[in-house]
Amino acid sequence: MIPAHNEARTITPLIEYLEHLELKSTIIVVDDGSKDDTATLASLYGVTVISHERNLGQWAALRTGFYRALSSGTEAIIAIDSDGQNDPAYVPDLLRPVKEKRADFVIGSRFMNGTRPEMPIHRYVGIRTFNVLIRLLTHLKLSDCTSGYRAYSARLLTELLPTLKENQYGALEAVIKSAKLGARILEVPVPSIKASKSSKGSLRYWYNLTRVVVKSSFFHASNG
Repeated sequence: MIPAHNEARTITPLIEYLEHLELKSTIIVVDDGSKDDTATLASLYGVTVISHERNLGQWAALRTGFYRALSSGTEAIIAIDSDGQNDPAYVPDLLRPVKEKRADFVIGSRFMNGTRPEMPIHRYVGIRTFNVLIRLLTHLKLSDCTSGYRAYSARLLTELLPTLKENQYGALEAVIKSAKLGARILEVPVPSIKASKSSKGSLRYWYNLTRVVVKSSFFHASNG
């Protein structure tokens, strides 16, 4: 599952690598209102391409792709960023605990085994802070709660998807609600292969994550 917005530069090598892994899987690219050739380039490889007419947000794109995958009878879904910061070589590592029925939700952590990706100090401190908040709310001890490199079981997504409301800032919503649904959540070490150039250090980004954490903390599984 590849949510993509204006990623014509990186979408081709990502698809080529994923096909090289020969996982007998379906690749779904959700083009979230791109203005460049992202969708056109992806379609050249014969993968499933779904296009939003306008940019709705990363998690809106993920929900679109998740529903398509579930309708096709999948057993597990990997979500990977399209901008090149996630090393696709680790897809089997994320998938393995789900396939072996040891986990419902697997997060690719950039901080396990004493590693730390190159990033501004305020972004690093922000991630550590949200790790603490997640632990207080769910008792989960995570090292990289904002990582977008994830694997999900179809069983979990069937329960989780109807509860997800965020279009852009859904990473922590998915973690908190999955935990409250009783999901088995694991992390595996996945080093970042390049620093991400994004707004994830901005005050707006951290404000919105805080808003999502507060809102999601009131979720109860019986409400879903």
